[in-house]
Amino acid sequence: MDSEAKLIIHPKEGTPDLIDTPEELAAACKLLKKSTAPVAIDVERAGGYRYSNRAYLIQIRREDVGTFLIDSAALPDLASLNQPLSNAVWILHDADQDIASLRLAGLEIPELFDTMLAARLLGLQRFGLAAVCEQFLGLTLDKNHQNDDWSTRPLPRAWLRYAALDVELLTDLYRAMSKKLYANNRWEWAVEEFANILTRPVKPADPQRWRTIPGAGKIKIRRNLAILEELWTTREKIAQEIDIEPTRLISNKLLVELALQPPRNTRQFLNNQQLRRPRTRKYLDQWMAAISRGKSRLEAKLPDLRRPYSPGQFPKVTAWKSTDPDAHTRLQHIRTHVKNLAAKLEIDQEILLDTRIQRHIAWHNIRYQGSDLTAFLRRHGARQWQIEFIFKDLARAIKTMPA
Repeated sequence: MDSEAKLIIHPKEGTPDLIDTPEELAAACKLLKKSTAPVAIDVERAGGYRYSNRAYLIQIRREDVGTFLIDSAALPDLASLNQPLSNAVWILHDADQDIASLRLAGLEIPELFDTMLAARLLGLQRFGLAAVCEQFLGLTLDKNHQNDDWSTRPLPRAWLRYAALDVELLTDLYRAMSKKLYANNRWEWAVEEFANILTRPVKPADPQRWRTIPGAGKIKIRRNLAILEELWTTREKIAQEIDIEPTRLISNKLLVELALQPPRNTRQFLNNQQLRRPRTRKYLDQWMAAISRGKSRLEAKLPDLRRPYSPGQFPKVTAWKSTDPDAHTRLQHIRTHVKNLAAKLEIDQEILLDTRIQRHIAWHNIRYQGSDLTAFLRRHGARQWQIEFIFKDLARAIKTMPA
């Protein structure tokens, strides 16, 4: 942390009380409707504790009416806030993390300013909220409670203070960063990026997500992979039903161990102390049934040792050098060109052109030029400002790309 940055430890108007009744929410709506100031907003979830992506606390601040801390566990439907907050830009830090949670609460962002994305467009290398506040405002925030279990009730007063501070500086930050974006001729870039966050389709669930478990690569027998898939699917189902982080039922490491050496009976299963914990043992029959399904699955239905890829997909980049050296060489070629151009703009290369697009070009040996290249970039989500800056260099890179 910058030694000159001042640590903010108390909200300007003190720590607000928690809003957790319909009457208190209605009163908040009336106050918020009086304002036309930007809307600073943040979300606290219970990642690492709960299965769902729901918000357990939503913080809202408008400078002329103050900060509101809304218990979205007690008040899960907050759609009544949309109209009072529809007359100004909403300021979030790392909106990608919060949009889904806000939508689950019935909230829709009318216009977005994302301070983290703005920081990256301005070339900042440290873009956490506290770091950005240090660099733009000479102030910093204590982030000690960001990984706490926000489903806890009652919420400690210290946590409420922390939550209020998370929206305390966003409006000042928005104003300072907007000026910088204008000064650097990057305001239009930001507008396109913010609109993209709000309009891009939700990424579909990965049907092969069980393969991403750390350690799954150790399993070299298809039958054992089937057991892993069944155990993972069962763990997901139980975790979703009781709203708990899946690894709090059975750790990933232990899930892989069970797949590698499946117990023959409940006694063997319970030999492991971790599996005797009440929350895990409660579902003993379901764990054993999952193992049994994996053991008895038809040979033709066993999963392949390697993930099958649909048209348009490709494996992890870390495997390219061994699985397809030519594609690996092409990727390095494309990356070098994009990285060099990004360096001239003093931004990270993935901000200039999504790494997913770079990988697509290299893996599928894309050779488009002219309008075909423009159409390809748009089809894969590149924004207009990116296309304008990257087009000539990318076309040249593709033309000289190794076979």
